Amino acid sequence: MMHGIVWFTTILVLFASSVLLEQTAHAESYVAGFAGYGLSAQLSNVRGADSAGFTGSNLGLQNSPIYGFKVGHFLDNLKYFGSEVEVYSATPFLKQQQFTLSGPSGTATATVPGGHQRVTTAAVNLVYRYPGQVIQPYAGAGLGWFWFTTPTTTAGSAVREGLNVLAGVRVLVTHQMAVFGEYKYNHTSFPGGDFKANYNAHFAVFGVGYHF
Repeated sequence: MMHGIVWFTTILVLFASSVLLEQTAHAESYVAGFAGYGLSAQLSNVRGADSAGFTGSNLGLQNSPIYGFKVGHFLDNLKYFGSEVEVYSATPFLKQQQFTLSGPSGTATATVPGGHQRVTTAAVNLVYRYPGQVIQPYAGAGLGWFWFTTPTTTAGSAVREGLNVLAGVRVLVTHQMAVFGEYKYNHTSFPGGDFKANYNAHFAVFGVGYHF
């Protein structure tokens, strides 16, 4: 399923980029900075990396601050669609918690110690935006590259590709400045050494943009 999502978002982004490059109308570009906080994050579908395999309960991650920036581009004759590139960083640390492990030999419960990690995301998104005079709701999706770094040997440092989804509202304050609120969702595979899992994170951010 992950590969299907990646291919689908890649095709969308490439298609949007090719169409935009063929247009000659006046364009609107923008740069923006944002910050916010995690709503929830977890490692789901935890399973063993070996062929014998085991399954485990979901592992909760701490909500964390998030900060980043984005650069985007819209054209007048394609005013509903645009593309953007964004980079942001969060620290969804692994919580100390009870973990239930199930395998061929039975079920066991143990305490998982907490662990520090940082996730830095770089994403290319296709964005649909309603071109209102003052209020402009929007939504988008794209391909993200997630760079996991941690001081422990459990996951190490690795980059995984996955899905980046967003939705928000932009409010024009002046002809060249806007404020916005945005929801973000991340989905990718977690680079575990002895186990596999899916990384899922939700964020709410607020930012200020300059468009020209």
